[in-house]
Order: sequence, then structure tokens, then C-alpha cells
Amino acid sequence: MPEKREHLFVTKHLEPEQKKGYKVAPTCIPQIDFEEYAPKFKDHFKLTRDDLGIMTAKWHTESGSMVWRLDIHRAVWQLCKYVGQDESTECLILGGEGDQYIDGINLEIDEMKHKGWVHYEHMYHDGPRICEGLINDVAIPTIGVINGPGFHTEMALFCDVTLMAEDAFIADMHYPINIVPGDGIQICLQQIMGIKRANYMMLTGQTIDAKTALEIGMVNEVMPREKIWKRAQELAEMIIKCANRATRHVSVQVLRKPWKEALAKDLWNAFGSEMFCAVSSPIGEHDVSHWEAKKKAAEKGESQVLLDTLDIEGMNK
Repeated sequence: MPEKREHLFVTKHLEPEQKKGYKVAPTCIPQIDFEEYAPKFKDHFKLTRDDLGIMTAKWHTESGSMVWRLDIHRAVWQLCKYVGQDESTECLILGGEGDQYIDGINLEIDEMKHKGWVHYEHMYHDGPRICEGLINDVAIPTIGVINGPGFHTEMALFCDVTLMAEDAFIADMHYPINIVPGDGIQICLQQIMGIKRANYMMLTGQTIDAKTALEIGMVNEVMPREKIWKRAQELAEMIIKCANRATRHVSVQVLRKPWKEALAKDLWNAFGSEMFCAVSSPIGEHDVSHWEAKKKAAEKGESQVLLDTLDIEGMNK
């Protein structure tokens, strides 16, 4: 006999359950709360959240400025997934601990020995998800904080609002160390500074200082580092108090339409092109010396740094 299913169609007049800042149908699968997932990220992010639902996420390495490694490369988009499903968080402030946005790079493994594994499992698998996580998964207002010198500034530039410290700068390291700029940085730069400026920057190794970034519309405000997190908090509170929950969330979707379209068109294919050149190149390691040279040049006010350390002629044989 067919199973009796009439009870499934009886109106129960259930009432939505009140949670922290939102309501949910009582039969829904519970979300993973901040108190549960925050400890998972303690080695990668300093996470706090106030009563308004404003979350501050400062990436770090051993409580100081972050060193870019494979684990943080994955942790960024993992955090985006957790925040995206957390209905109690209403605004995300994202940036770096200390006086450096990112202090340097150390992948901690032999890239040549594990080239295929690194470039798929960690680069191609994780990289696009960072961009998509910030634009698609975190569907609440975001404020990016470029708190000092560092690379991968697209993570802060993808945010709805971006603040920049006076001594910070924006630079892309890909092309100068023989890597295709295809991990989303090219989309970010072309969208916010125009194709001609962005392509020039990526092909010549140009460094953009804070003053220039503000003038050409890459960032929204520039200020001393000691004031930047307080200002981010002020803006987050203003954004939350100006509109109700529905208006905030829907506004984010409307305002991010250009980003969503750009990522959908170019991200994964361009990232694949970058990985193709990376695995076919005899160079397997990220050239750390280039970043160190960029920091020294920026301190002297020099805007372009191209190192003569790669054996391009030898690679072409």
C-alpha cells in the first residue's frame, strides 16, 4: 500500500524563531554560529564581532603581520564560506594585523618537487574561491583595510569600501617574476583603474602609492595606520544604521553586479591560463626577492621595480 502522506500537507501555523538579529523557520538546519567556527581560524585570523553584527577579521601569522602561505591561501575562502552562512553577521571588516598588510611569502614546501600538486590543489583550487568568496559568498557589506605594504591587495579592493594606510602601496608581483597575472588581480585592477592603467601597471611592475590610489579611485579613504581600524568601525556602524537588514543585503547584490559579471566571464579560465604557464615553466618557485626589492624601492619613492634575476633567455631555449 502507498505510504500515507496526508500529514505532510497539514498547515501547522509554525512561527519563525528569533535568532541573533534575524528570524528563521524552526525546521531549518541550524547555521554554524560564530562561537563555533571562530576558534577554527585562530591560527590565521583574529576574529571579533560586536553586538551590531560587525565582524573584524585580521589575518596574522603568530600574532604579527601575516606571512603568505598555503594554509592562509585556503583559510581566506574558508572564512568567506563560514561568514556567508552566518546570518548573525551584518558587516565584515577585513585586513591585516600589524603594520604590514602582508609581510612576505613562504609556501613552506619544495614547489619544484610538488609543482603539479601545488598548482592544482592550492593555487587553482583555492585562488578563484577567494575572489568568489568575497564577492558571492559574503553577501553583506564589506570594508577592506590595506593597513600597510603588501601584495594580494585585491582581497581588500574587492570589498565594497576600501581604506588605505598612508604608507601602504598597491603592486602586482606576477608578471615581473614570470607568472601570468590571471588569479583575479587582473579583473580587480582593470575594473577599478581602467584597462590601460591596469595593463601598464601589471606589465611594468608599477607600484601605486596611497595618494595616487585615492586620486584615481582605487580606494575610498587614506589615513594614518593608527586611525584606520577605528575609521573602518565607524563606517561599518554607519552602513548598518542607515538601512534595515533587507535593504542592506539587497543593496549589496545590486552594487556588486559588475564584479559578479566580470568574475563569471574571466576568472576560472584566466586562472587556468596562469597555471598552464606556471607548470610548463622551468621556474617553479615564487621569487621572494622581488617583493623585498619592491618594499625597499617604495620606501625611496620609486614606483617601478623590475628585477634582472630571471634567466629568461635560458628558459626560452
